[in-house]
Amino acid sequence: MINESMSILRDANQEWLRIPLPGAEGVFVKVLKADEASDRVAVKIRFEPGSRMPRHIHHCRAMAYTISGGWAYDEGSFGPGEVAWEDVGNDHTPWSDEGAELFIVFDGTDGRYLDNFLEDGTVVQLNMPFLKAFEGLTQAQADEVDIAPLVEIIPPPAA
Repeated sequence: MINESMSILRDANQEWLRIPLPGAEGVFVKVLKADEASDRVAVKIRFEPGSRMPRHIHHCRAMAYTISGGWAYDEGSFGPGEVAWEDVGNDHTPWSDEGAELFIVFDGTDGRYLDNFLEDGTVVQLNMPFLKAFEGLTQAQADEVDIAPLVEIIPPPAA
């Protein structure tokens, strides 16, 4: 019996969305569920061959299950069926040479998830409002989202 304490998430009905973050070209996301009450987000990530994410630091715990392909970051590499268990403070740069698909759960305590470090020194914080805004969208809908109020941007230090 399905009730309010249970949801069925059907990712086959969702489109892969480009991640609107410089340095994340070739990386796509499906935000399956962004639950503000539990401060938990479930996403699928797809790395195209040769793609990478910007270096980032976690303000949440994350569990990344590798569905297919292979990917890596500073602590090691992962193949199908392997899990990266990441604590708050984990600092790394994920990439995939061959392409990969992952299922990730972010488990937060204050709505903060990732600080992404861009090449110019800018920090872009991706938190609950950003992820919630992309839950279940098509790419056409996602292209219409104004991300400015959904992210925190910390400019690079003055030279």
